[in-house]
Amino acid sequence: MKIEIRNYTYPAVLFALALIALLAGGILPYFFFFLLLFVFLVPCLWLAYGLRGLRGSIEISTDRAEVGDWVDVRYTLINSTSGRFPYLELSNLVGSSLQLPAENQLASLAPGSTAAYERQVRCLRRGKYFLEDFRVKTGDPFGFFKLSKSIAAGEAVNVYPRVRLLKDVYISTRQQYGDFRVREQYLENQSLISDLRLWQSGDSYKKIHWKQTARQGRMVIKNFEKKGDAAPKIFLDMIRESYRGDRDHLLEDLAVEAAASYIYYCLQAGISLEFYSEALAGGRVTGSKPGDYLRIMDRVITLSPVREGTFSAAVAGRCHYLAPTGTLYLLTPKLELADAAVYYGLRQKGFYLVLVYLAAGAVIPQTSELISRLRRWGIKVQVIYPEEVPQDAGQQAL
Repeated sequence: MKIEIRNYTYPAVLFALALIALLAGGILPYFFFFLLLFVFLVPCLWLAYGLRGLRGSIEISTDRAEVGDWVDVRYTLINSTSGRFPYLELSNLVGSSLQLPAENQLASLAPGSTAAYERQVRCLRRGKYFLEDFRVKTGDPFGFFKLSKSIAAGEAVNVYPRVRLLKDVYISTRQQYGDFRVREQYLENQSLISDLRLWQSGDSYKKIHWKQTARQGRMVIKNFEKKGDAAPKIFLDMIRESYRGDRDHLLEDLAVEAAASYIYYCLQAGISLEFYSEALAGGRVTGSKPGDYLRIMDRVITLSPVREGTFSAAVAGRCHYLAPTGTLYLLTPKLELADAAVYYGLRQKGFYLVLVYLAAGAVIPQTSELISRLRRWGIKVQVIYPEEVPQDAGQQAL
């Protein structure tokens, strides 16, 4: 419980009366001193005693939501004492969205009564939000002081970006006997038979299923499962320079949305992945099954551009310690000639690159030329936009 002096005239007058009573003495100075003192103490002690009997709670419909979702928040206040509160100020009630300031509400509470206040708030942006403690405030009729008490601890709400439907997703494979279905003939796992078929000209004699051949009296061939280990690596640009001039965090949120879409796609397909970002604690997080999505996103939704340097240099530094196999997804809103040269060098080393370029509007001619050049070099480039921004003609988007 906290006490706040709202009118400093009162303590000044009280101090002056105490000084006069001590120096001059007499009945009147002491009478007015104690009268003024009790004017403060009586309501203060009475309200403090009444606040001890107030209880409350905060209930939220869900602690996990997506951008654009609505969350119901219910505040409950219970007066378990016989005291009446003609004036209560309820503080820290969440506003109409999780990004707006908290609201205050005036209320009156009778003895033994209960009051409930509901708010429906919209999640406008991804992130981790902590609802402030539910507090009540009351004061004396003269406005000399105000008492406040925390009724219930605040709740936390994790807001995730919406997942986009990905098109033309390609993930290269790096070794045999993985979990990702592929087309390459050399990745056949001859310990797993997918189906049987009749002999055709050019088939290897090693694929003959001798038992079925003897049973059917004709040549039967075994088809084997062709699966490889994909293990794509997703790099999210969180370099401060890449988002210079980004208004209202448009590109920043688009980057996290794209990362969430690729993470969700891979995990739902049972594909192990590695996620990298310079703003991530430890720089790396991994996942292999659908249940890992929320665990990874709980760390991704709070990322923001904080590091210095360039994204292409950060990727090259990470790739120095990685085997040059598998797919690299590079999510960035910045593409310059020096960056293109770094990506070309990684392609030459054996990495398969997919550059996901984040655009807030029309792509400038210089960037469009670099995108065309990267595609000629064998680097797949996808351009994505916020949902409210129309795509440029001829540009490929998610």
